[in-house]
Amino acid sequence: MRIVGGIYKGRTLLEFKGQAVRPTSDMARESLFNILQFKIAGKTFLDLFCGTGAVGIEALSRGAKGVVFNDLSRESVNLTRQNLIKIGSPENAVVYNRNAQDFHLFTNEKFDFIFIDAPYKSDAGLLALSTAHLMLNDGGTVIYENEVPFNQTVDGLEKVDERRYGRAHLTFFEKAKQSACVFAGTFDPVTIGHVDIIEKCEKKFDKVYVVIGQNPQKKSLFTQSQREDLLKLCFKNNKKVEVLCYSALKENYAEYLKKQGVTVYVRGIRNEIDLEYEKKSEQVNKSLYPFITTEYIECENQFKGVSSTLVKEQILKGDYSNIPNSITQKIKEFLQQK
Repeated sequence: MRIVGGIYKGRTLLEFKGQAVRPTSDMARESLFNILQFKIAGKTFLDLFCGTGAVGIEALSRGAKGVVFNDLSRESVNLTRQNLIKIGSPENAVVYNRNAQDFHLFTNEKFDFIFIDAPYKSDAGLLALSTAHLMLNDGGTVIYENEVPFNQTVDGLEKVDERRYGRAHLTFFEKAKQSACVFAGTFDPVTIGHVDIIEKCEKKFDKVYVVIGQNPQKKSLFTQSQREDLLKLCFKNNKKVEVLCYSALKENYAEYLKKQGVTVYVRGIRNEIDLEYEKKSEQVNKSLYPFITTEYIECENQFKGVSSTLVKEQILKGDYSNIPNSITQKIKEFLQQK
């Protein structure tokens, strides 16, 4: 087995002994990268069932910015590491020993390409495919290898192409256009960090429902009505964003979300602590709203220190630097009322 193109072209890789593990054939691998040849440079690549590591190493050889290798088999992980040593142990390669279908819970990283080549007779590939959209960058591609044509629907993905190379069928997916998402919080008050996440949602969804909740464990500076006014002022005349209060809903929350076509629950992430907390909450939300998947959106670096708690302290001292300009005057009016 050899690398077929790029800076490592011609390098021989170690293979499994016997026929227990079936790596992607040289023909299928070469054909795949002929398709990706002008797209792979500078991009991130996830080889989710890495086996020998050949596909991910091919991506590195063709100029990928970084490649993550993963396999549940310890033998595969060890063989991939040996093959990486053979090409000089590149710093932009990392290997994990994880369950593929749960990999999205392990990483917060997004990828431009995700390659899924599970054992043909197992359902592991389909299970991993069902969560792949949660790790895919906008404009990214998922490639699924199997021995039969693909004729199913996949959450969050849209089939865009399929090719056959010998025994292997390669099916290409892109992110499906999603109709609506929900972004919930107390928004006491709404900050520039909140606005950043909502604006990111606008680019991905046709509709963004911003839901104001009430946390009894937090002492609110602003009433729910005031928070609603502030959010609506932020997104005045923006038809893609709808602000509503959880307590004002006349029907069951889950039923309301279903009717609005909400498929994604968005959580903004500032740091590892946020991510750890939200992933615990994700399991609870999944049991309550099984039709909704959780998607994590990382805020820009300049907003990572911004929290509602901090902003409340700042505005009480007259510092409005982390408040959207459009609501500064309204906040001052609310504070004077107090």
